[in-house]
Amino acid sequence: MSADVAHRLLLLSTADLPSEDGGYGGQSTDAVEAMKHVNRMLVDHPEVSVSVVARAAQMTMSTLAAALKDVKAGRPRTIKAQSAERLLALDADDLMPASRKDTVEAAPVVEHVRQLQEAYELASIAFIAKIAGVNPSTLTNAINDHAAGLRRGIHPTTAHQVLAVAQLPAPAFRRCPGVTDIGLTRRLRGLCALGWTLKAIARAGGTTVKSLTDFHQAGSATPSAKGAVLAGWGRLSHRPGPSELARQRAMAKRWDPPLAWDEESIDRPAAQPCGTRTAGRSGEWTPELLRLEIDFLRGTGLNWTESLARLGLGSQRAHELLARIEEAVEHGCPPPPLPSRPQPSHALAA
Repeated sequence: MSADVAHRLLLLSTADLPSEDGGYGGQSTDAVEAMKHVNRMLVDHPEVSVSVVARAAQMTMSTLAAALKDVKAGRPRTIKAQSAERLLALDADDLMPASRKDTVEAAPVVEHVRQLQEAYELASIAFIAKIAGVNPSTLTNAINDHAAGLRRGIHPTTAHQVLAVAQLPAPAFRRCPGVTDIGLTRRLRGLCALGWTLKAIARAGGTTVKSLTDFHQAGSATPSAKGAVLAGWGRLSHRPGPSELARQRAMAKRWDPPLAWDEESIDRPAAQPCGTRTAGRSGEWTPELLRLEIDFLRGTGLNWTESLARLGLGSQRAHELLARIEEAVEHGCPPPPLPSRPQPSHALAA
């Protein structure tokens, strides 16, 4: 051993060591009285936390928590004499302002987390904390303290970061109670028919290709698979994918593209495809059908460019077709009747 350690050991005497017969000498003392004092403060003043007491006594929170636990269980426990003196000198009234001065009310944060969990599935407190960039245990403790009626507050920076989370990314997804397994299958196949590979869909949905494959084979979606398909549908269904191979395979299997469905029918098992079945076949477009599809897609929130991309139609060709209707109206002819088609009430994207 080093000379310094050897020197300090030689200076020790039995009087410096704690013992049942000789008392607690040296730098250590029995922790019972100090722990009883701390426990009374914590019971009488719930606003005071163990971490605040430990900080005031210049102790680590883990040391104080362990001492409290041992004394409560009746196990012998010693702490540094200086720490015991500081603990016994503490007054809860002096601690409460220090525990509140750097915090804000936690109620708005707790309510915001509750609203996120009501709006999204797979929205655990840990996941929300990760998206907000805060410590999960900090957020969990604030929520638990609020539920227990304690008003310890939360740090302003933590509160600001959590309140700034307006939306959650995959694998969390907005609750869609009417979504069915057959609807999810139609969405997944529709994305493939649009030219998106399973790898691209999995990436957009925050999952793996295996998860999507397992769902498609089983026909029954887990919450994570459901969220992944809905997230992929929301991000990709408004534009053609880059994979011609995916399109060809989907066509060979007679999978319907997204435009074959509207939001009201896609989840109904007995529903039949409607609307534009295949994008990019501009030679089959009529002015009336194009106007119907454009009005429908614009109604879902897509702009002109996105609508044409969804239809696989060039802007010049679209203007040429729609000009025929405008010319007919200018010459006093009523526009031709639109083809019959169920009109959805809201957007395609989940």
